[in-house]
Amino acid sequence: MPVVQFPPGCSSLRFADGLPPAKANRPGGYSNVSDERAKAINSMSGNGTAGLVNGNPGTFVTSARKNGRWCKACSPARLWNAWSALCPRCGSPTEPE
Repeated sequence: MPVVQFPPGCSSLRFADGLPPAKANRPGGYSNVSDERAKAINSMSGNGTAGLVNGNPGTFVTSARKNGRWCKACSPARLWNAWSALCPRCGSPTEPE
Protein backbone atom coordinates (compact mmCIF):
# COMPACT_ATOMS: atom_id res chain seq x y z
CA MET A 1 0.00 0.00 0.00
CA PRO A 2 1.50 3.40 -1.00
CA VAL A 3 2.42 5.95 1.66
CA VAL A 4 1.73 9.69 1.40
CA GLN A 5 4.12 12.00 3.25
CA PHE A 6 2.37 15.20 4.32
CA PRO A 7 4.18 18.55 4.24
CA PRO A 8 4.90 20.30 7.55
CA GLY A 9 1.70 21.52 9.22
CA CYS A 10 -0.63 19.30 7.16
CA SER A 11 -2.40 16.40 8.88
CA SER A 12 -5.11 15.30 6.41
CA LEU A 13 -5.90 15.17 2.72
CA ARG A 14 -9.38 15.09 1.17
CA PHE A 15 -10.06 13.48 -2.19
CA ALA A 16 -12.90 14.05 -4.66
CA ASP A 17 -14.00 10.40 -4.39
CA GLY A 18 -16.07 11.20 -1.29
CA LEU A 19 -14.34 8.63 0.92
CA PRO A 20 -13.02 9.67 4.33
CA PRO A 21 -9.84 11.77 4.11
CA ALA A 22 -6.36 10.35 4.53
CA LYS A 23 -5.20 11.40 8.01
CA ALA A 24 -1.73 11.47 9.54
CA ASN A 25 -1.04 10.82 13.20
CA ARG A 26 0.58 14.29 13.46
CA PRO A 27 1.08 17.36 11.24
CA GLY A 28 3.79 16.58 8.71
CA GLY A 29 3.33 12.83 9.24
CA TYR A 30 2.32 10.15 6.77
CA SER A 31 -0.66 8.00 5.89
CA ASN A 32 -1.31 4.88 3.82
CA VAL A 33 -3.52 5.40 0.76
CA SER A 34 -4.98 3.15 -1.91
CA ASP A 35 -3.24 2.69 -5.25
CA GLU A 36 -5.94 4.78 -6.96
CA ARG A 37 -5.42 7.69 -4.58
CA ALA A 38 -1.64 7.48 -5.02
CA LYS A 39 -2.08 7.65 -8.82
CA ALA A 40 -4.40 10.66 -8.42
CA ILE A 41 -1.79 12.45 -6.28
CA ASN A 42 1.01 11.76 -8.74
CA SER A 43 -1.08 12.81 -11.74
CA MET A 44 -1.42 16.39 -10.42
CA SER A 45 1.29 18.76 -11.58
CA GLY A 46 3.63 20.09 -8.91
CA ASN A 47 3.18 17.26 -6.41
CA GLY A 48 6.39 15.96 -4.89
CA THR A 49 8.05 19.35 -5.27
CA ALA A 50 8.08 22.45 -3.10
CA GLY A 51 6.83 20.53 -0.07
CA LEU A 52 3.71 19.06 -1.64
CA VAL A 53 2.55 15.51 -1.03
CA ASN A 54 3.45 12.60 -3.27
CA GLY A 55 2.13 9.05 -3.52
CA ASN A 56 5.66 7.63 -3.58
CA PRO A 57 7.17 6.80 -0.18
CA GLY A 58 10.20 8.79 0.87
CA THR A 59 9.90 11.44 -1.84
CA PHE A 60 9.20 14.40 0.46
CA VAL A 61 12.38 14.96 2.44
CA THR A 62 13.45 17.78 4.71
CA SER A 63 16.66 18.27 6.57
CA ALA A 64 17.26 19.95 9.88
CA ARG A 65 20.96 20.20 9.06
CA LYS A 66 22.43 23.68 9.35
CA ASN A 67 25.32 24.77 7.22
CA GLY A 68 28.64 24.42 8.97
CA ARG A 69 31.77 26.55 8.95
CA TRP A 70 35.07 25.62 7.32
CA CYS A 71 38.51 26.13 8.81
CA LYS A 72 40.83 26.58 5.83
CA ALA A 73 43.90 27.02 8.09
CA CYS A 74 43.81 23.36 9.15
CA SER A 75 45.37 20.80 6.85
CA PRO A 76 43.23 19.24 5.51
CA ALA A 77 40.44 21.81 5.79
CA ARG A 78 37.89 20.86 8.48
CA LEU A 79 34.16 21.42 8.71
CA TRP A 80 32.89 22.54 12.12
CA ASN A 81 29.46 23.37 13.55
CA ALA A 82 27.51 26.41 12.36
CA TRP A 83 28.13 28.23 15.65
CA SER A 84 31.94 27.78 15.60
CA ALA A 85 33.22 31.23 14.62
CA LEU A 86 36.71 30.09 15.61
CA CYS A 87 38.24 26.71 14.81
CA PRO A 88 38.23 24.56 17.96
CA ARG A 89 41.46 22.92 16.79
CA CYS A 90 43.72 25.81 15.76
CA GLY A 91 41.79 28.96 16.82
CA SER A 92 41.65 30.48 13.31
CA PRO A 93 38.48 32.16 12.06
CA THR A 94 36.08 29.86 10.18
CA GLU A 95 34.19 30.59 6.95
CA PRO A 96 30.52 29.78 6.25
CA GLU A 97 29.88 26.67 4.17
